Amino acid sequence: MGFGDSSLDFQLRVRIIDIKKRYDVLSDLNFEINKIFNKEGITIPFHKKIFILKMNQKKNN
Repeated sequence: MGFGDSSLDFQLRVRIIDIKKRYDVLSDLNFEINKIFNKEGITIPFHKKIFILKMNQKKNN
């Protein structure tokens, strides 16, 4: 388990009968985890970046 910039990174291992359904199972697990987090009031703050661009202006002489 570890912390990412805007995530809590962990591994969950499950066995599935049909490898072709791997992505369906992964999606279902992610949605269920998200549903439980929402129900329990668990939020993960997202990292924010602010970029300020300064443009050079020509001076009139």
